[in-house]
Amino acid sequence: MVSVADGSPTKEFFISMLTRDIELNDAILDLLDNCLDGVVRIKGSENKRDDLQYYSGYEAHIVITSTSFSIKDNCGGIPRKIAEENAFRMGSTSTTNTGSATVGIYGIGMKRAIFKIGKTANVITKHNEKVYRVDIEKNWADKNEWSFPISDLSETEMDLEGTHISITDLNEGIKIQWDSESELNNFVDHLRADIKACYSLIIEKGFHITINGLEIDALPTQLLVSKDNEFKPYIYQCEYGDVFVKVIIGFYAPLISDEEIDDENESKRSSGDAGYTIICNDRVVLYNDKSHLTGWGVAGIPRYHTQFIGIKGFVIFESNNPANLPMTTTKRGIDLSSPIYSDVKDRMMEGLRLFIGYTNSWKGRLQQEKQYSKNAESLPYTKILDNSSKIQDTYGIKLSKTRTTPGVLFKPKLPEPPNEKKYINIRYTKPVDEIDILKRYFYNELSDEAKPSTVGEKSFDKVLEIARGTKK
Repeated sequence: MVSVADGSPTKEFFISMLTRDIELNDAILDLLDNCLDGVVRIKGSENKRDDLQYYSGYEAHIVITSTSFSIKDNCGGIPRKIAEENAFRMGSTSTTNTGSATVGIYGIGMKRAIFKIGKTANVITKHNEKVYRVDIEKNWADKNEWSFPISDLSETEMDLEGTHISITDLNEGIKIQWDSESELNNFVDHLRADIKACYSLIIEKGFHITINGLEIDALPTQLLVSKDNEFKPYIYQCEYGDVFVKVIIGFYAPLISDEEIDDENESKRSSGDAGYTIICNDRVVLYNDKSHLTGWGVAGIPRYHTQFIGIKGFVIFESNNPANLPMTTTKRGIDLSSPIYSDVKDRMMEGLRLFIGYTNSWKGRLQQEKQYSKNAESLPYTKILDNSSKIQDTYGIKLSKTRTTPGVLFKPKLPEPPNEKKYINIRYTKPVDEIDILKRYFYNELSDEAKPSTVGEKSFDKVLEIARGTKK
């Protein structure tokens, strides 16, 4: 007699493995990704790349209380066939090609989020005028059956075609985070910040997101570009099979002085605004990164320093086959083993070298440099990259093929300082009371408006004047 060993997983183990390695915020972002994938199912991917209002008219509303979580959208609902065959399975039937520029690949986002948050849930969805409900009961994990019951509902149950997910019986770890008003508010604030970072491009393209009734705004995505000179961003575009890539890097703000570097915490800018942002099918997977992942501190490029606080770049990957996008399963990182990303990273580093070199060459001559950066205009990078607009013609941006790259490239010849004298930067630290003495000397009073850098420059000029007037 031949017997068999049972190799099927237990639900408890499966749920534990599914939810253990994902943060709560990331699980909620997976639910938002499902909303956006619904829009792509409705509209298709044909114009997604260039339509700057692609998500206009669509929205998602998140409500979080101490005892429940819900998200409701108007993004077309879940087709009944997908619900029966795919949406509620623990993994999709195929991870090869969805045929649309979505970010959902593995078919685990909705289930992982539900089980991360609580034990009981219901999903009500309306698609093609049909409304149905899927219930996940509290004791589902204790049963051998893996399926979920689907109930048909009246068409009047939902006004618009979309999906409403409600989760209760919160897990103990979630209860702790949402138990008190202050803890809940703190969580919501962090979630809002994450959504701003990850969905700014999508919000700019017309999508509306609210948490507990408050709408989330997009973060700024502008870069400086000039009509009058070569103070413009570096741009690279290329197709790698079914993956289309755009790289743009430049300055989002004028160069920063040494004093502004010292007073970074008090300035309007911070290091948090600089760096490379990586976007896969409109979803940010790496935000303002300044590490080796995006080329900083690699192959002769210096590590990030506040001197480079004005440098900002965006890398956009688009594909109807999301499995080929260089993102991790949590959509919060880059797959460094991707050959596409490896090649694109070389272009990213070329752009970094260009603008780091610019900041170095103008060091100590910021007053002269301002004629370029201060007079440049601030434009959304999406408009600068928009081939259908006249922006590129207006600002003298022309992409062309090169011998060294497979795509097209615009590499600006950034303004160079006049080759009159060599300049070096002088920095030193002195006691505050001694600086105050010099302030009184130069201004006849202790002026708060007199910056230490100005006092230092006046001191140098005064001594230089004396030295030049001294005859040996």
